[in-house]
Amino acid sequence: MHIREAEWSDAAAIARVHIDTWRSTYAGIVPDDHLASLSYNRGESWWEGVLSRDQPTRRVFVAQQRGGEVIGFAGGGPEREGDPTYRAELFFIYVLAEYQRSSLGRRLVASVARRLLVNGLSSMLVWVLEDNHGARRFYESLGGEELASKTIAVGGTDLVEVSYGWKDIGCIAGWC
Repeated sequence: MHIREAEWSDAAAIARVHIDTWRSTYAGIVPDDHLASLSYNRGESWWEGVLSRDQPTRRVFVAQQRGGEVIGFAGGGPEREGDPTYRAELFFIYVLAEYQRSSLGRRLVASVARRLLVNGLSSMLVWVLEDNHGARRFYESLGGEELASKTIAVGGTDLVEVSYGWKDIGCIAGWC
């Protein structure tokens, strides 16, 4: 498997992974009608917009199989809510279910962390749905400390998100 920076031409593949992963991961957490309403076409358009913006401090990385199929992606950049301690944020990481628990997620997060460090951002947080126990275990296995919680609305339902933080992402990046 190969990890590289995402390009505009990856939008359709990223949208497919994004939606398929939401449907498998959030079944029973996010309302079924919301998951059913997710559209590959709308997702592709949204990702084309994200990937066409010139934002040097925000990057998306994709994981590909040898044949070129995108099977996961992750992205991060400066923290979005003004947290004084955690200057960067892992915005998202999605890996198709059949490739989870294969070190691919760790490799994607490491790619994001390395880019953040190059951009002078050495601490990071991530928000995850409270009931997404697999992701929470993943962040804990990376040494993340639970920090805070907040309520968000998804598909007309209030859900709780919790954050995990790392004061030094050097080890996640593989630089220790």
